[in-house]
Amino acid sequence: MNNFAMKALPLAVSVALLPASAIAIADDATDKKIAQLEQQVKSLQKQQRESLADKFSFNGFISVAYTTSDNDAGYNNSSTGADFTEDSKLGFQGTFKISDQTQAVMQLMTRGANDWDIEAEWAYLSHRFDSGIQARAGKLRVPLFMYSDYLDVGYAQPFARPPKEVYDPVPFSSYTGGDLAYDVEFEDSTLTLQGFGGQSDVEDDLRKVDLNNILGANISWTDLTWTARAVYGQTKIDGVLYLGDDVVPVSDTTSKFIGLGGSYDNGNLLAVAEWTQVEIEGPLADNESGYLTLGYRINAFTPYVTAAYYKTTDNDERAMLPPLAFAFDRERKAYSAGLRWDAIDNVALKFDVTYLTDFGDSHGGLDGNIDRALSGLEMHDSSMLYTVKVDAVF
Repeated sequence: MNNFAMKALPLAVSVALLPASAIAIADDATDKKIAQLEQQVKSLQKQQRESLADKFSFNGFISVAYTTSDNDAGYNNSSTGADFTEDSKLGFQGTFKISDQTQAVMQLMTRGANDWDIEAEWAYLSHRFDSGIQARAGKLRVPLFMYSDYLDVGYAQPFARPPKEVYDPVPFSSYTGGDLAYDVEFEDSTLTLQGFGGQSDVEDDLRKVDLNNILGANISWTDLTWTARAVYGQTKIDGVLYLGDDVVPVSDTTSKFIGLGGSYDNGNLLAVAEWTQVEIEGPLADNESGYLTLGYRINAFTPYVTAAYYKTTDNDERAMLPPLAFAFDRERKAYSAGLRWDAIDNVALKFDVTYLTDFGDSHGGLDGNIDRALSGLEMHDSSMLYTVKVDAVF
């Protein structure tokens, strides 16, 4: 090979290898860009997950209760046997923050008294306008009582259960519709105005009715020690009532509800009272009820006593109709003594003894007494209910 060929050979080899080197360099750059993009995608995904977690909050509550009675009068659906279902329940509530002013809320409930069927107690959208007005729409708790918002959250209540003489005559706790609320802030207190409306229905062994055109308003004031509230509500009732073998139709019947409530809580002394009145057109029972609870906190212990009553107020309208009089006329008084022990954070153990008396000439509104009367047995004129209950939130 001549000298020119020997000199030209390395140069030719270099020229031949140049594209491969360039491609390798380009591939390395591409791999780095892909890796950077993958890292950016992972970072964005992480931020989205963290943002979603910040928008979603979750909590729950549980009650496990043991109840028994000294007879089969049927107060709280209890008898002389042990019952672990009637006051036991489990609930989960999730809140999703759609924006700073808008959120979605759902509360799922399962109760031992309902064979642990799962149902949505709350499911609504909420929006707070710049004016301060809050609007909600969906399935909501009907705001008739002091403890309506915490009706199933036993931990938020001082007693083993809200007095049934006041809370049971209204046969529904939720409605589908909407409400508007506005807070007026004073220097040391808050006044809340609320209007609500919608519809609901009730179907059980005693009735199958639609509650249409539910309308109402309430006003409450609190300085975090004293609280006072008043509420008015009305609805139209359509459906049927079951009275033994008889079916009683109900059509376009107006029902009105009035409630007053108040409480005092200075951290040690606790006093809560409510009074209600229900008026229903026609032969269905008008009624009046009320209770007073007094308690005193001693470190982790809160002993309390409650006196409550319930009575129908239009018995004379059914005096000439014995079947209706037997079904609807009722009265009773209840006296409770109990102890709440906040054993650990978020867990309270409660003991309660409730004595029922003063049924007058009625069955007291107790299912067991009704069954005894229909079977030709003598009705009980009093009853004692014993409760041990654990309430927790998480």
